[in-house]
Amino acid sequence: MAHGTRTMSLFLSGLILAGCASLCFGCRRTVYRAKETVMGPIIARITIVSDNMSGAELESVDKAAFAEVHRVDRLMSHYKEDSDVSRLNESTGGVWVRVHPMTFEVLEESQKTSGLSGGAFDVTVQPLCTLWGFWPVRQALVPSEEEIQKTLLHVGYKKLSLNLKDCSVLKSDSEVRVDLGAIAKGYAVDKAVEALKAKGIKNALVQIGGETRAIGTNKTGKPWRIGVLHPTRPGYLTVLELSNRAVATSGDYMNFFILDGKRYSHLIDPRTGRPISNDVCSVTILARTCAEADALATAVSVVGMEEGLKLTESLPQTEAIIVKRRGEGDELEIRTTTGLKGLEFTP
Repeated sequence: MAHGTRTMSLFLSGLILAGCASLCFGCRRTVYRAKETVMGPIIARITIVSDNMSGAELESVDKAAFAEVHRVDRLMSHYKEDSDVSRLNESTGGVWVRVHPMTFEVLEESQKTSGLSGGAFDVTVQPLCTLWGFWPVRQALVPSEEEIQKTLLHVGYKKLSLNLKDCSVLKSDSEVRVDLGAIAKGYAVDKAVEALKAKGIKNALVQIGGETRAIGTNKTGKPWRIGVLHPTRPGYLTVLELSNRAVATSGDYMNFFILDGKRYSHLIDPRTGRPISNDVCSVTILARTCAEADALATAVSVVGMEEGLKLTESLPQTEAIIVKRRGEGDELEIRTTTGLKGLEFTP
């Protein structure tokens, strides 16, 4: 896509925090903010806190980070005919297709999450999304059992084989279609963060849609504060403090249709071929990387609260907030992994 609409702001903060090693009396921290439209209509935001870079230097750094985001989009968008994903989708079953190392890395992470979740996360789910009217244009469609079973024949992460030696991918079935939409935004956040670090940035926040990763601290020397949207009404469910960590949220409230009084979520269980029906309406994952958080948020949404908590607890440096509807009203059940016990929520 084109470089996108871009805005920037730059200001200085003279706030001093006693006892904070990264600040000193007389120092002023430069806070630089920029945003662009990426991956279609999605807004990407980068906030950088620096003690020693000029505005021109920070603009150069920010351009390098956004360039990585656009590169991920060019490689992994199924809307672009020449992307790796489009080439793979149009390939014949049984034929190895070489892809960029970045695309291969995302596919490796996807397959890892698929294995951990017993197939609840699956990048080959696209034919089911089309069948249920969620892609490419949303329509209220409820397919027949025969249509579901027929489509399931062409879905399954085990239908993909990866060859690390030459970064190639093989589909066992020509009808298999790959969609990296549930992990690519998180990966793009990670690549932007890597670009910032390579330029010497130690304090920054990168956000693409609902995927966020923080490094270092904010302008006051404290962890970055990130609001988690409430799944059933305006406002925030809670606020997280992040430093050198990533967070992603998946929710059935983001894309759904109601037909004959029944709610159908865009989150489809690749194992059954049907939208999730476990009443989980929001999953927020904290993890080391945003790609991990992004993929796991979808996986936990699919497996449900109990299995999702068990899965997340088994992973190092990973936490979850899982919200479930109770009954027909607005009552919610909110549970977290042990590392987030004591976190306050807005009912």
